[in-house]
This record gives sequence, structure tokens and C-alpha cells, in this order.
Amino acid sequence: MSLEPTAQQRECSSCSRSPRVAARYQVIRIKMANKDTAISKIDQVNTAFSTSPIVKGLIDGGLSLIPFLGQAITSALDTRAFQLFEQNSKSFAEEVKKLMDKVDESKVDKRFIHSTEFVSLLIDILARNAHTHEEEKINLYAKLFVNFTKHGNSETPYKEGLIRIIDELGVEHIRILAFIKEKDKISTPKDGKSSTTDVQLHEIAQATGIPKSRVQAYCDQMIRFGLLQDAAIGYFGYEPGSYAITEYGYELTRFLTEQVS
Repeated sequence: MSLEPTAQQRECSSCSRSPRVAARYQVIRIKMANKDTAISKIDQVNTAFSTSPIVKGLIDGGLSLIPFLGQAITSALDTRAFQLFEQNSKSFAEEVKKLMDKVDESKVDKRFIHSTEFVSLLIDILARNAHTHEEEKINLYAKLFVNFTKHGNSETPYKEGLIRIIDELGVEHIRILAFIKEKDKISTPKDGKSSTTDVQLHEIAQATGIPKSRVQAYCDQMIRFGLLQDAAIGYFGYEPGSYAITEYGYELTRFLTEQVS
């Protein structure tokens, strides 16, 4: 066995005759190291919290006191998450500015933009926009938001539903919906009844370049949102793969494709 003193023994040589003092010294060293790490983490978190009322609200609400879950959520809110939130918010603001520069001021509903509904919708969109990984979706949020502010559009009921659809569906869903809208020409005959032109699965897949199986899955999802209807239902020898846009779907595409001016 080596009789050479260890590094720790040499470091504590001044207190080698007092085991209690040596142990206390070691505890102090550990605490100081933990304090430095904690201060570093706090500085990072404070910087992020200063620009994020959502995260600040989590902390103020006692997030750190939640067993297990609190730590898991905190660890998820790392630097990359904040960079994503910041970049998405910046891109959204830039796109809104670009679109608003094209809007005739007389078309903006001043009453609406000073309402509590406007604030509520803005918070909802910013929160959903912050976590998207699809850049095109940021443009969709911006276009939806700007079009909400215009006379006529500002009175649309349940705008939150349209925001939620953009959040839950992907950009490919919207591409499919826009294609069906263009193909599905809605006309109003003299009797006042609407008629539609059905769009087939293979047409959508060919035009969008999205595999047929995925097109069918996306269309089925949009049927559940009330954006599309299964046009083959009610016919003898039913086979899925024929779709028509609904009035609600037409309303959403109008908000997303309408010329901002």
C-alpha cells in the first residue's frame, strides 16, 4: 500500500489533525462549486425569461416545485428552444410588417385592433407560431392574422378555430386544400343550391407530388376538421378517394390565399 499522501490529504494538511474540520472544508468546496453552476444557470434562465412572459409565468406559477415534471419541463426549455421562439417571433413580425405595408389603411378595422379579441388572438397566434418548425407555416399565421384585421373579415366568428387548424395541420395539408379549392369550382345556380366538382385522389397526388396514401390520410384528417367532405358517400359501390371542399374549407383558403391589399 502506498504511503504517499493523496491530493485531497495534501490540500487538507492544515486540518489533518481534525477530521471534522476536513469534512466541513470538503462540504464548503462542493457547495461553492454548486453555487457557481447554479448562478450560471440562473443568469442564462433570467436572460431568457426577461423576453419570454410565457416561461416567466411558468416559474411564477411554481413550475420548479412540481416533482419530476418540473425538472423535465425546465430541462426542455434550453437555449435551442429559446432560439426557436425568438427566431419564429422575429420572422412573424417581419412578415406581418411586409403584409401590412400593402394594406390600404381604410380597410383596417380600427375598432377590432383595439378590442380584447384582437389581443387574445395575437397571444394565441404568437404562442402557436413560437414552436413551429415549418417556416412556411409562419407565413400562414402572418397572412391569417393580417386578414383578420380587415373590415368584413374582423367579424368572422370563432377565429380561434382557424388558428387551431393551422397549428394542428401541416403545410402539405394546406397545399392539398388549396389545390382542391382551385379544382372544385363552386357555382350557384338559379335555384340557389351550391354544386361542387369532386376532386380525385390520383389528381391530388399527381399535382402536389405527395404520395397517394399520404394524400388520403391528410384528406381524412381535413374531413374531421370540416374542411373537406367525402364526395363518394351515398353512391352505390362506395370507394374512398373523391373529395369536395366545404364552405368552412373555402373560408380558410380564402383567408390564406386572399390578396393582401
